Amino acid sequence: MTTQIPQNFVQTIAKERGVTDAELETVFMALDGQTTSAIATKLGISDIAVRKRLGEVYKKFQIGGNGPGKLSELRHQLLLSYHQEIGLRDFSPTGKGSLSKMAIAHRQQDWGEAPDVTVFYGRTQELNTLKQWIVSDNCRLVALLGLAGSGKTTLSVKLVSQIQNEFDFVVWRSWRSHPTPQLFLTNLIQFFSNHQTSDLLPDDINGQISLLVEYLRQHRCLLILDDFEAVLKPEELAGHYREGWEEYRDLIVRISEVNHRSCLLVISAEEPTEIALLAGEKVRSFKPEVSQEIAQNIFQEKGLSAQNSEWKILLERYGGNLLAFKIVATTIQDFFEGNVGSFLEATALFIEEHISSLLAQQLERMSTAETEITYWLTIAETPVSLGTLRQEIFAKYSFSDLVKNLDSLSRRSLIEKIHQGTETVFVLQPLMMKYVADRLVEKLKYEILETIKTQKIENMRLLKDYDFSINFAKKVGKYEATSYILRMVKNRLQVFCQKTKGDEELLNILNKLASLLAEKSTFEVGYARENMALIMAQT
Repeated sequence: MTTQIPQNFVQTIAKERGVTDAELETVFMALDGQTTSAIATKLGISDIAVRKRLGEVYKKFQIGGNGPGKLSELRHQLLLSYHQEIGLRDFSPTGKGSLSKMAIAHRQQDWGEAPDVTVFYGRTQELNTLKQWIVSDNCRLVALLGLAGSGKTTLSVKLVSQIQNEFDFVVWRSWRSHPTPQLFLTNLIQFFSNHQTSDLLPDDINGQISLLVEYLRQHRCLLILDDFEAVLKPEELAGHYREGWEEYRDLIVRISEVNHRSCLLVISAEEPTEIALLAGEKVRSFKPEVSQEIAQNIFQEKGLSAQNSEWKILLERYGGNLLAFKIVATTIQDFFEGNVGSFLEATALFIEEHISSLLAQQLERMSTAETEITYWLTIAETPVSLGTLRQEIFAKYSFSDLVKNLDSLSRRSLIEKIHQGTETVFVLQPLMMKYVADRLVEKLKYEILETIKTQKIENMRLLKDYDFSINFAKKVGKYEATSYILRMVKNRLQVFCQKTKGDEELLNILNKLASLLAEKSTFEVGYARENMALIMAQT
């Protein structure tokens, strides 16, 4: 059996519950992982008869509800009974008694790699909401989601410090070190059992999850998993696990579906797929909102102040990224003598190296289609509707593929959905848009120089594939179209030429490239001819 429980033990327990021989034969096959149709074929009965037999077994074990969770609950009950029989749960000082009778002399906490939060601003409403969900509503799982730098971990530390006395156990774990499911479960169970289970721990993951769930039932536990996106697979749609870490999905599903008194708090820049599917009364997600109050407190700590009009610009540029506000505040103090207005005039959108690194990691996690969407949204420079994306940009993709990729970007907290009248429009987070724009500028500059050097238009991938003249300002209304990317391409080419070949060389380079493109067909050059004309026209 998958649970490694002797069949004679299961048979004894089942007979005590009044399970018939036919029902027992069926449930043995189900516990071994065989499908309903496979069981029906082997037993020579219908699928309906198989489900009816299993349903009777669930009733006799007092297992309610719908769906595959009932079989997991049955497996859990059998495994728990077996552990009681062999003494696995006999952890009391006298060697007698069960886990439910284990005395807890004091609340036990293990904060692991949780950061020290000495300064905390605002978030009163967010804290109250999360307290309500975890303490009063008894949510089994709460996911705290948001882009790196949005303050998720800081908010969680403050939250846990305020509610820790509501729990018998508090355990904080960070996924920066990529612990395997086996290592994580072993470590956690040993902590709960005061390190008395090392010799009797179940060998299989399912058995370990069942034992962990029993701790969550018998005691009120708060588990915090920080940086959870580290165990999710990059270069695919959001929410799928790296190879070798798939059992975390089983852990999340079991903790979410099985009745217990505890809560799992998942902190992640990317939402695992199953959390969205399990969302309901006991499973909820939360994203910290943009907070001018916190940003102002960060500035005040640095001795800075800004006018209302300046705050509007700052919030538009940096959104809810509190790490960016901390770095910007230091930059204004160190390089602009504390003058916010001077900083805004001198920088269209300032991105410090550390933030760029975080954004680069996010971009590297995207699928090819997601990256393409971020390029188009950056080129458009305005929020774009689903219909416009489908009709004017992504005609080569099916509608369902486009929606899947937009949903994935949303679960990565990289795009915002804005309701405008009767339609919904999509826009990249401000910092991500700026980072992608700078990345495009550097790539375009490289393509132009490399094409001149090699005389091969194959190097002009972005210039050929993307129409940098698209203008959705009229479709969206309140946003004003710019040509930021093309202006920056020409500026950086100009700087390059000034350093290497003199001021006149840029015009020669652009003219040579225009001549090279003029000799090619539209099929060969795509948008490149029009894009080069736009670059040459920039002032």
